[in-house]
Amino acid sequence: MISALDPISDRRWRDLVQHDPRASAFHTPEWLDALRRTYGFVPVVYAADPLVGDLRSAVAFCGVASWLTGRRLVSLPFSDHCDPLVDGPDRLHELLADVTADARRGGWRYVQIRPRTAPVIADGFERDEANYLYTIDLGRDLDAIFAAIKKNNRYDIRRAERTSLRPVVGRDQSFVRAYFRLHAMTRSTQGVPPQPYAWFENLARCLGEMLEIHLLLDGDTPIAGLVTIQFRHQLMLKYSASDPVRDRLGMGKSLVWRSICRAKERGATTLDWGRCEPHHTSLAQFKERFGAVRSDLVYLRSPGVTSKRQRSSWVNTAARRVAPRLPVRVLTAAGRVAYRHVA
Repeated sequence: MISALDPISDRRWRDLVQHDPRASAFHTPEWLDALRRTYGFVPVVYAADPLVGDLRSAVAFCGVASWLTGRRLVSLPFSDHCDPLVDGPDRLHELLADVTADARRGGWRYVQIRPRTAPVIADGFERDEANYLYTIDLGRDLDAIFAAIKKNNRYDIRRAERTSLRPVVGRDQSFVRAYFRLHAMTRSTQGVPPQPYAWFENLARCLGEMLEIHLLLDGDTPIAGLVTIQFRHQLMLKYSASDPVRDRLGMGKSLVWRSICRAKERGATTLDWGRCEPHHTSLAQFKERFGAVRSDLVYLRSPGVTSKRQRSSWVNTAARRVAPRLPVRVLTAAGRVAYRHVA
Protein backbone atom coordinates (compact mmCIF):
# COMPACT_ATOMS: atom_id res chain seq x y z
CA MET A 1 0.00 0.00 0.00
CA ILE A 2 1.33 3.44 -0.96
CA SER A 3 -0.12 6.69 0.37
CA ALA A 4 0.67 10.40 0.40
CA LEU A 5 1.41 12.20 3.67
CA ASP A 6 2.40 15.66 4.88
CA PRO A 7 6.15 15.60 5.69
CA ILE A 8 5.96 18.76 7.79
CA SER A 9 3.32 17.52 10.23
CA ASP A 10 3.90 13.75 10.14
CA ARG A 11 6.57 12.90 12.71
CA ARG A 12 7.44 9.62 10.98
CA TRP A 13 9.03 11.44 8.06
CA ARG A 14 11.29 13.38 10.43
CA ASP A 15 12.26 10.10 12.14
CA LEU A 16 13.13 8.47 8.80
CA VAL A 17 15.24 11.47 7.76
CA GLN A 18 17.09 11.48 11.08
CA HIS A 19 18.03 7.80 10.82
CA ASP A 20 18.55 7.13 7.10
CA PRO A 21 22.24 7.65 6.17
CA ARG A 22 21.24 8.83 2.67
CA ALA A 23 19.23 11.77 4.00
CA SER A 24 20.55 15.32 3.70
CA ALA A 25 19.37 18.75 4.82
CA PHE A 26 17.21 18.82 1.69
CA HIS A 27 15.04 16.03 3.12
CA THR A 28 14.32 17.78 6.40
CA PRO A 29 10.87 19.17 7.25
CA GLU A 30 12.61 22.50 7.91
CA TRP A 31 13.87 22.76 4.32
CA LEU A 32 10.46 21.72 2.96
CA ASP A 33 8.78 24.31 5.17
CA ALA A 34 11.06 27.06 3.81
CA LEU A 35 10.10 26.05 0.25
CA ARG A 36 6.42 26.15 1.17
CA ARG A 37 6.60 29.52 2.92
CA THR A 38 8.62 31.24 0.20
CA TYR A 39 7.25 29.83 -3.04
CA GLY A 40 3.96 28.20 -2.10
CA PHE A 41 5.21 24.76 -3.19
CA VAL A 42 3.17 21.99 -1.56
CA PRO A 43 5.38 19.27 0.00
CA VAL A 44 4.16 15.67 -0.14
CA VAL A 45 5.79 12.35 0.69
CA TYR A 46 4.78 9.12 -1.00
CA ALA A 47 5.36 6.31 1.46
CA ALA A 48 5.08 2.52 1.29
CA ASP A 49 3.07 0.80 4.04
CA PRO A 50 2.46 4.12 5.84
CA LEU A 51 -0.03 2.61 8.29
CA VAL A 52 2.36 -0.03 9.65
CA GLY A 53 4.66 1.51 12.27
CA ASP A 54 7.64 3.63 11.23
CA LEU A 55 8.29 4.65 7.64
CA ARG A 56 10.89 2.54 5.85
CA SER A 57 10.49 3.60 2.21
CA ALA A 58 9.42 7.06 1.09
CA VAL A 59 10.13 9.74 -1.51
CA ALA A 60 9.66 13.48 -0.95
CA PHE A 61 8.22 15.81 -3.61
CA CYS A 62 6.92 19.32 -3.96
CA GLY A 63 4.03 20.22 -6.18
CA VAL A 64 5.07 23.17 -8.36
CA ALA A 65 1.95 24.79 -9.83
CA SER A 66 2.88 27.53 -12.29
CA TRP A 67 0.65 29.22 -14.84
CA LEU A 68 3.82 30.02 -16.82
CA THR A 69 5.77 26.75 -16.83
CA GLY A 70 3.08 24.23 -15.95
CA ARG A 71 2.38 21.88 -13.07
CA ARG A 72 4.91 19.25 -12.05
CA LEU A 73 6.11 17.14 -9.14
CA VAL A 74 9.78 17.75 -8.31
CA SER A 75 11.99 15.98 -5.79
CA LEU A 76 12.96 18.66 -4.78
CA PRO A 77 12.88 22.27 -6.07
CA PHE A 78 16.03 24.36 -5.42
CA SER A 79 17.68 21.25 -3.97
CA ASP A 80 20.87 19.96 -5.57
CA HIS A 81 19.87 16.37 -4.89
CA CYS A 82 17.29 14.35 -2.96
CA ASP A 83 17.81 10.61 -2.76
CA PRO A 84 14.71 8.42 -2.53
CA LEU A 85 14.79 6.87 0.94
CA VAL A 86 13.70 3.37 -0.09
CA ASP A 87 14.46 -0.25 0.66
CA GLY A 88 15.84 -1.48 -2.65
CA PRO A 89 15.07 -1.04 -6.37
CA ASP A 90 11.82 -3.03 -6.30
CA ARG A 91 10.32 -0.71 -3.71
CA LEU A 92 11.58 2.32 -5.65
CA HIS A 93 9.88 1.08 -8.83
CA GLU A 94 6.66 0.49 -6.92
CA LEU A 95 6.68 3.95 -5.37
CA LEU A 96 7.55 5.79 -8.57
CA ALA A 97 4.92 3.89 -10.53
CA ASP A 98 2.32 5.06 -8.03
CA VAL A 99 3.64 8.63 -8.13
CA THR A 100 3.53 8.84 -11.93
CA ALA A 101 0.03 7.35 -12.01
CA ASP A 102 -1.12 9.88 -9.42
CA ALA A 103 0.54 12.67 -11.44
CA ARG A 104 -1.32 11.66 -14.59
CA ARG A 105 -4.63 11.62 -12.75
CA GLY A 106 -3.88 15.06 -11.27
CA GLY A 107 -2.87 16.61 -14.58
CA TRP A 108 0.78 17.19 -13.67
CA ARG A 109 3.07 17.67 -16.70
CA TYR A 110 5.86 15.46 -15.41
CA VAL A 111 7.61 13.98 -12.38
CA GLN A 112 11.31 14.68 -11.74
CA ILE A 113 13.63 13.03 -9.22
CA ARG A 114 17.13 14.23 -8.31
CA PRO A 115 19.00 11.27 -6.79
CA ARG A 116 22.49 11.78 -5.47
CA THR A 117 23.32 8.15 -6.09
CA ALA A 118 22.40 6.55 -9.41
CA PRO A 119 19.29 4.41 -8.90
CA VAL A 120 17.99 1.72 -11.19
CA ILE A 121 15.91 3.78 -13.60
CA ALA A 122 12.23 3.04 -13.12
CA ASP A 123 9.89 2.37 -16.01
CA GLY A 124 9.00 5.57 -17.86
CA PHE A 125 11.86 7.64 -16.38
CA GLU A 126 14.59 9.03 -18.62
CA ARG A 127 17.67 11.18 -18.14
CA ASP A 128 16.72 14.83 -17.76
CA GLU A 129 19.69 16.95 -16.66
CA ALA A 130 23.32 15.86 -16.27
CA ASN A 131 25.39 17.91 -13.81
CA TYR A 132 28.33 17.44 -11.46
CA LEU A 133 28.39 17.23 -7.67
CA TYR A 134 31.46 18.40 -5.75
CA THR A 135 32.42 17.07 -2.32
CA ILE A 136 35.37 17.16 0.07
CA ASP A 137 36.27 14.45 2.57
CA LEU A 138 36.42 16.14 5.98
CA GLY A 139 37.31 12.90 7.76
CA ARG A 140 41.01 13.74 7.32
CA ASP A 141 42.92 16.02 9.67
CA LEU A 142 42.92 19.73 8.92
CA ASP A 143 46.54 19.76 7.72
CA ALA A 144 45.71 17.21 5.01
CA ILE A 145 42.61 19.12 3.94
CA PHE A 146 44.56 22.39 3.77
CA ALA A 147 47.40 20.75 1.83
CA ALA A 148 44.92 19.62 -0.84
CA ILE A 149 43.98 23.27 -1.52
CA LYS A 150 45.89 24.82 -4.42
CA LYS A 151 48.84 27.02 -3.47
CA ASN A 152 47.32 30.33 -4.62
CA ASN A 153 44.19 29.74 -2.56
CA ARG A 154 46.23 28.77 0.50
CA TYR A 155 48.16 32.02 0.11
CA ASP A 156 44.93 34.08 -0.12
CA ILE A 157 43.51 32.36 2.99
CA ARG A 158 46.64 33.08 5.04
CA ARG A 159 46.83 36.64 3.69
CA ALA A 160 43.24 37.30 4.77
CA GLU A 161 44.10 36.05 8.26
CA ARG A 162 46.92 38.59 8.49
CA THR A 163 44.73 41.56 7.57
CA SER A 164 42.35 43.58 9.71
CA LEU A 165 39.38 41.88 8.03
CA ARG A 166 37.06 40.39 10.62
CA PRO A 167 34.99 37.19 10.15
CA VAL A 168 31.66 36.92 11.99
CA VAL A 169 28.99 34.23 12.13
CA GLY A 170 25.26 34.54 12.81
CA ARG A 171 21.78 34.01 11.44
CA ASP A 172 19.64 36.90 12.72
CA GLN A 173 17.92 39.40 10.47
CA SER A 174 20.94 41.70 10.28
CA PHE A 175 23.04 38.83 8.92
CA VAL A 176 20.31 37.89 6.43
CA ARG A 177 20.10 41.47 5.17
CA ALA A 178 23.88 41.82 4.91
CA TYR A 179 24.27 38.56 3.03
CA PHE A 180 21.38 39.28 0.67
CA ARG A 181 22.92 42.62 -0.34
CA LEU A 182 26.12 40.78 -1.34
CA HIS A 183 24.10 38.02 -3.01
CA ALA A 184 22.18 40.51 -5.17
CA MET A 185 25.43 42.18 -6.26
CA THR A 186 27.06 38.87 -7.15
CA ARG A 187 24.07 37.59 -9.09
CA SER A 188 23.90 40.88 -10.96
CA THR A 189 27.49 40.54 -12.16
CA GLN A 190 26.72 36.94 -13.18
CA GLY A 191 23.64 38.02 -15.12
CA VAL A 192 21.26 35.97 -12.97
CA PRO A 193 18.35 37.24 -10.84
CA PRO A 194 18.92 36.65 -7.11
CA GLN A 195 16.62 34.41 -5.11
CA PRO A 196 14.09 36.53 -3.22
CA TYR A 197 15.01 37.97 0.16
CA ALA A 198 12.16 35.98 1.70
CA TRP A 199 13.94 32.75 0.75
CA PHE A 200 16.97 33.54 2.91
CA GLU A 201 14.76 34.90 5.66
CA ASN A 202 12.73 31.69 5.72
CA LEU A 203 15.83 29.49 5.57
CA ALA A 204 17.21 31.22 8.66
CA ARG A 205 13.86 31.02 10.42
CA CYS A 206 13.07 27.40 9.53
CA LEU A 207 16.52 25.76 9.66
CA GLY A 208 17.56 27.43 12.92
CA GLU A 209 20.89 26.18 14.22
CA MET A 210 21.50 24.08 11.10
CA LEU A 211 22.15 27.29 9.15
CA GLU A 212 24.97 29.78 9.57
CA ILE A 213 25.78 32.97 7.70
CA HIS A 214 29.49 33.77 7.56
CA LEU A 215 30.44 37.37 6.80
CA LEU A 216 33.84 38.96 6.23
CA LEU A 217 33.88 42.55 7.46
CA ASP A 218 36.12 45.42 6.40
CA GLY A 219 35.52 47.66 9.37
CA ASP A 220 31.74 47.39 9.71
CA THR A 221 31.13 46.72 6.02
CA PRO A 222 30.50 43.14 4.80
CA ILE A 223 32.63 42.40 1.72
CA ALA A 224 31.98 38.65 1.39
CA GLY A 225 29.45 36.14 2.66
CA LEU A 226 28.80 32.41 2.82
CA VAL A 227 25.65 30.48 3.76
CA THR A 228 26.30 27.02 5.21
CA ILE A 229 23.97 24.27 6.40
CA GLN A 230 25.12 21.44 8.65
CA PHE A 231 22.91 18.38 8.99
CA ARG A 232 24.32 15.57 11.10
CA HIS A 233 27.87 14.98 9.81
CA GLN A 234 27.47 16.83 6.50
CA LEU A 235 28.44 20.44 5.89
CA MET A 236 26.77 22.06 2.89
CA LEU A 237 28.15 25.22 1.27
CA LYS A 238 24.93 26.43 -0.26
CA TYR A 239 25.42 30.11 -1.25
CA SER A 240 28.38 32.46 -1.51
CA ALA A 241 28.73 36.08 -2.56
CA SER A 242 31.12 39.02 -2.46
CA ASP A 243 31.41 42.70 -3.22
CA PRO A 244 33.18 42.79 -6.60
CA VAL A 245 34.91 46.07 -5.73
CA ARG A 246 35.74 45.75 -2.03
CA ASP A 247 36.78 42.10 -2.33
CA ARG A 248 38.59 42.27 -5.64
CA LEU A 249 41.53 40.40 -4.07
CA GLY A 250 39.36 37.39 -3.23
CA MET A 251 39.67 37.52 0.55
CA GLY A 252 36.24 35.89 0.80
CA LYS A 253 37.93 32.55 0.10
CA SER A 254 38.97 32.54 3.74
CA LEU A 255 35.32 32.04 4.73
CA VAL A 256 35.32 28.65 3.02
CA TRP A 257 38.31 27.56 5.07
CA ARG A 258 36.86 28.96 8.28
CA SER A 259 33.57 27.16 7.68
CA ILE A 260 35.47 23.89 7.20
CA CYS A 261 37.39 24.36 10.45
CA ARG A 262 34.21 25.24 12.33
CA ALA A 263 32.29 22.28 10.91
CA LYS A 264 35.12 19.88 11.80
CA GLU A 265 34.85 21.03 15.40
CA ARG A 266 31.14 20.15 15.27
CA GLY A 267 31.76 16.65 13.92
CA ALA A 268 31.36 17.10 10.15
CA THR A 269 32.99 14.40 8.01
CA THR A 270 31.80 15.47 4.54
CA LEU A 271 31.52 18.76 2.69
CA ASP A 272 28.80 18.94 0.04
CA TRP A 273 29.59 21.82 -2.33
CA GLY A 274 26.52 21.29 -4.44
CA ARG A 275 25.66 21.05 -8.09
CA CYS A 276 27.70 22.51 -10.93
CA GLU A 277 26.42 22.61 -14.49
CA PRO A 278 28.96 21.30 -17.05
CA HIS A 279 29.31 24.64 -18.85
CA HIS A 280 30.20 26.50 -15.63
CA THR A 281 33.90 25.73 -15.98
CA SER A 282 35.08 28.66 -13.85
CA LEU A 283 32.90 27.53 -10.93
CA ALA A 284 34.12 23.96 -11.34
CA GLN A 285 37.74 25.11 -11.30
CA PHE A 286 37.13 27.22 -8.19
CA LYS A 287 35.82 24.19 -6.30
CA GLU A 288 38.55 21.90 -7.59
CA ARG A 289 41.20 24.36 -6.39
CA PHE A 290 39.89 23.74 -2.88
CA GLY A 291 40.41 20.00 -3.34
CA ALA A 292 36.77 19.17 -4.13
CA VAL A 293 36.16 15.90 -5.98
CA ARG A 294 33.68 15.67 -8.83
CA SER A 295 31.02 12.99 -9.34
CA ASP A 296 28.12 12.70 -11.77
CA LEU A 297 24.70 13.99 -10.76
CA VAL A 298 21.90 12.94 -13.10
CA TYR A 299 18.26 13.96 -12.78
CA LEU A 300 15.46 11.75 -14.13
CA ARG A 301 11.95 12.56 -15.28
CA SER A 302 8.78 10.92 -16.48
CA PRO A 303 7.63 11.38 -19.18
CA GLY A 304 10.96 12.02 -20.87
CA VAL A 305 12.23 15.34 -22.19
CA THR A 306 10.75 16.57 -25.47
CA SER A 307 12.50 18.78 -27.99
CA LYS A 308 10.03 21.58 -27.20
CA ARG A 309 11.44 21.81 -23.68
CA GLN A 310 14.97 22.56 -24.87
CA ARG A 311 15.70 26.29 -24.79
CA SER A 312 17.47 27.84 -27.74
CA SER A 313 21.05 28.89 -27.09
CA TRP A 314 20.31 32.45 -28.19
CA VAL A 315 17.88 32.84 -25.27
CA ASN A 316 20.63 32.03 -22.76
CA THR A 317 23.10 34.28 -24.59
CA ALA A 318 20.66 37.19 -24.63
CA ALA A 319 19.88 36.74 -20.93
CA ARG A 320 23.57 36.83 -20.01
CA ARG A 321 24.09 39.99 -22.03
CA VAL A 322 21.02 41.89 -20.85
CA ALA A 323 20.81 40.96 -17.15
CA PRO A 324 24.18 42.46 -16.06
CA ARG A 325 23.07 45.80 -17.51
CA LEU A 326 19.90 45.91 -15.43
CA PRO A 327 19.91 47.81 -12.12
CA VAL A 328 20.23 45.52 -9.11
CA ARG A 329 16.78 46.57 -7.91
CA VAL A 330 15.20 45.57 -11.22
CA LEU A 331 17.00 42.22 -11.26
CA THR A 332 15.99 41.59 -7.64
CA ALA A 333 12.35 42.29 -8.49
CA ALA A 334 12.61 39.87 -11.41
CA GLY A 335 13.90 37.19 -9.05
CA ARG A 336 10.91 37.59 -6.75
CA VAL A 337 8.64 36.78 -9.67
CA ALA A 338 10.69 34.25 -11.62
CA TYR A 339 11.82 31.66 -9.10
CA ARG A 340 8.40 30.26 -8.27
CA HIS A 341 8.12 29.33 -11.97
CA VAL A 342 11.56 27.88 -12.72
CA ALA A 343 12.12 25.38 -9.89
